[in-house]
Amino acid sequence: MKTALFRFIPALALLLLPGPLAAAQAEPKTSQESQSVRYEIHYLDLHAVEVLAWDQCTQKEKCRVGTVGLGGDPIRKGFLEVTAEPAVQEKVARALARMDTSPRTRSFQVLLLAASTKSKADGPEVPANAKKALADLKGFLSFKSYEVLDTGWLSATQERGAEGRLMGRQGAGYGVVLHFRDAGSPEDRTLFVDAFRLKVEPFVAPEKMTRPGFTAMDTSFSIKEGETIVVGSSRGDSPDEALVVLLTAVPAS
Repeated sequence: MKTALFRFIPALALLLLPGPLAAAQAEPKTSQESQSVRYEIHYLDLHAVEVLAWDQCTQKEKCRVGTVGLGGDPIRKGFLEVTAEPAVQEKVARALARMDTSPRTRSFQVLLLAASTKSKADGPEVPANAKKALADLKGFLSFKSYEVLDTGWLSATQERGAEGRLMGRQGAGYGVVLHFRDAGSPEDRTLFVDAFRLKVEPFVAPEKMTRPGFTAMDTSFSIKEGETIVVGSSRGDSPDEALVVLLTAVPAS
């Protein structure tokens, strides 16, 4: 009986000794589980905030992103709600700290051209950036020559947009309205123009108004900082001529 008892003692001692398995079980678990965090949004468009948050999620299936708007709140636009791992939450917090700041003014250049299906050599030289944008749409634009009528500069914020005025031939006036928001990632620097309108202002004769005003263009589009695009064209009274509008998103300094 004694021999049998002593045979079990070493085995019992091994169970009581701290081994690798016991040590591993005693270590505290490092939490990589998803957490739900709500962030206050003060300036950014809520759709742009969602895009920004999704860009921080390397594994989309492990993230949940949503926004809640606050109408009439003078301080906050709403909330961003993110369910993700702690590493992703840190990236979201850093991105918001960088992007959700007081709105800066963005500058846009608007170029009004008279386009013709006939070749003409007169008129101011079309800028190089406008030539490139026109060349990119050569297959869609059937014009042979372009004349610069006017150039305008718009200073806009996401909240208020911008308005301006351009002059055409024979004193014709054109009102411009632009509203935009940031879109895409910070590195992409893409802007989305929610509304771009070109309205023909009435011609005013000394005694009476001879022509009513009308909207010549009303469109929306994406544009990157530093890019020049053809916004659109509008035919006038002559089948051989049209107005062409180009927009440049001036890079932030």
